Amino acid sequence: MSTPHGGVLPSKQEKAIAAKARKEARRAFRKKLELESKDTIANLDLPANTVIDLEASKSNANRPLPAPPQNLHSDSNTTICLFYQYKEPAWTSKNHKAALNKVTELALTHQVTGRGRCAPEGLNCTLTASANDIRAFCYALRQWDPMFNETDFKLEDGISNKNRFRTFTLRKVGELVGYTLDGIKAPSINRHSGKHLEATEYHKQMQQKDTVIIDVRNAYESDIGHFQPPEGGATLLDPQMRTSSDFPKWLASNETKEKLKNKTVMMYCTGGIRCERATALLNQITDAEEGFKTKDVVMVRGGIERYLKTFKEGGFWKGKNYLFDKRMEQAPPEKSQDALKNDVESNCCFCKNPCAEYRGQHKCAKIIPSSGLPCSVPVIVCNECQKPATDEPEKLSCPLCVKGYQTPETAPDLIGQKRKLGLIVNGGVDLVTGQRVVREQQRVSQRLFVGKLPLTITASKLRHAFGDAKIEKIQWIVDHETKSFYGSAFCQMASVKDATKAYSFGSIQLSQKKKERKHKARVAYAPIRGNEIWPLISNVELEYPPIGS
Repeated sequence: MSTPHGGVLPSKQEKAIAAKARKEARRAFRKKLELESKDTIANLDLPANTVIDLEASKSNANRPLPAPPQNLHSDSNTTICLFYQYKEPAWTSKNHKAALNKVTELALTHQVTGRGRCAPEGLNCTLTASANDIRAFCYALRQWDPMFNETDFKLEDGISNKNRFRTFTLRKVGELVGYTLDGIKAPSINRHSGKHLEATEYHKQMQQKDTVIIDVRNAYESDIGHFQPPEGGATLLDPQMRTSSDFPKWLASNETKEKLKNKTVMMYCTGGIRCERATALLNQITDAEEGFKTKDVVMVRGGIERYLKTFKEGGFWKGKNYLFDKRMEQAPPEKSQDALKNDVESNCCFCKNPCAEYRGQHKCAKIIPSSGLPCSVPVIVCNECQKPATDEPEKLSCPLCVKGYQTPETAPDLIGQKRKLGLIVNGGVDLVTGQRVVREQQRVSQRLFVGKLPLTITASKLRHAFGDAKIEKIQWIVDHETKSFYGSAFCQMASVKDATKAYSFGSIQLSQKKKERKHKARVAYAPIRGNEIWPLISNVELEYPPIGS
């Protein structure tokens, strides 16, 4: 029989032969995957009967998402989705706003709840919905912007409905992770991001000598669970961060560099987003600095989340994985309760008994000497101590404050490094963000400009906010016509060292009381220009800013 175009339709026998050939091709492909899986497992040198799921280690990037499971129980019909996607060059202000609106629209359309952060540099979300709705949302993102084809959507089906978020919230932020690497300070992920290793490859690398593994999460997350490389393998380093903003300073310290020099550096975090920036930062530093090199910089694809789904009994993981959703923690799914109990290394900060759960939203009340502000790091309080901890919160102290740990003070010169590496080009344009760098603002000066101050600020409060970075003189900046203060000041620091320390903060926290709205002031160098004389002899520092005429 002929086709409308003159061709000849295949006979039944030819169709059967073709169908058989396709079936055999699929069978051969599956057999090939099985052989590759057996080879991979054999090369891992695992103990007998180790439970491993190689399919769970694979990224969903540029692949169809796994099909929803069949016959989910009505009480466990929630799917949790974790994902992030960096955008480089960054979205413009107009496109950033459009992205916020589009993602929110898609979430409402597909009945998705959860929370996310949307910055010019990309998107980071933890979401919940039914298995079908969450997949429809992910495919809609891919259809809206092809860059989401590169996204690894980490899905967990069959979660109890009590863990579903009630609403959808997407925050407009300047940075996806609080490294204080937003804007022109951001290292290039396209150029400097570390290599992604599958969970099985990462597991094998932990067994190698001349290797260090860095937990780039906050210290309170590490307290309840972390990788424990085998004896004779990688050396675990904990940066002991209260917040992610401590990481660049820790990484830039000579002590840290000495530990990383000529080593293979492994990094890990919950889902991978922090490692993207952290590995890029390290690679930028080693690329820009003479005499400081590493063998390699790698991260685990999909983070701890994928590793624990691959190594169902834990592999080299010890304890629980801290989560930022209603589940609170993630444990290896097939690790026994006795084994989990033996893994506990953390204690209730009130009674000091072993405990590895964060409940009650308790925080450290100690004052950090360098800033004069409360530490506010989450602390562990066991069930028996919930009431006394609530009644006497001033007694709560995190492990870092107990041992008096202080974060290194000096931040790396990231903008100078980017200039050296050609990431800031013609006219001072940053290739990562598209922003223009104002060269003069980066010149170190003993005088600082402090902006976005509240009108209720006083000289005493401002000095307190700068901690041990000493201010010599404060001049409130006023409107030329009304002579009234509008939220800015010049601060003459006691020394260049004090100015550098204050400038490294990027911004300073002014509100201290829990009920007060958090207010951050912006800090920048303000070099003396030309024949300018400052401070003027006639200038008298006032405790309160002028209110004008």
